[in-house]
Amino acid sequence: MSAFVNIIIKSGLGRIPVPVFGSVATLTTWARYSSRSMVPAIPWAFPLVVGGLWFIWPAVDEEFKIDMGFMKNPNPAPAPVEEVKLDAVAKKAVENAYKPHEEERRPSEKEMEVEKELRKGNFTPLEKDWDDFLAKVSSFIFHAMHSCETALK
Repeated sequence: MSAFVNIIIKSGLGRIPVPVFGSVATLTTWARYSSRSMVPAIPWAFPLVVGGLWFIWPAVDEEFKIDMGFMKNPNPAPAPVEEVKLDAVAKKAVENAYKPHEEERRPSEKEMEVEKELRKGNFTPLEKDWDDFLAKVSSFIFHAMHSCETALK
């Protein structure tokens, strides 16, 4: 390495002008002597780079990170959608999809009576259903807890 630097300094390359240093020869001489004083700092190079990036990386623009490939694009362009060709039956199903089918589901007489009572503000017809539901849930929870206790013993 030293021979290469000496060739640069003594050849015509050494006379090329360089801002601040004057010539390439002066720059290489300065770099040679400055690098000798940097040897004790080599173990600190990695921690300094990591620490610097710790503060600098959050300030880097996301667009730059995406362009350089460091980060995936969170909003990728949508893939082109191919047009689907439907037959006559499918088109009719799509056209009628939003329409309610009255003939399929009609409320029973009991449901209609309960609905009338609910409109009046009377919720007593539903209290029996609610009590039955609570009884089933509480018995289920009791059996689950009992089985866990026996499994732990």
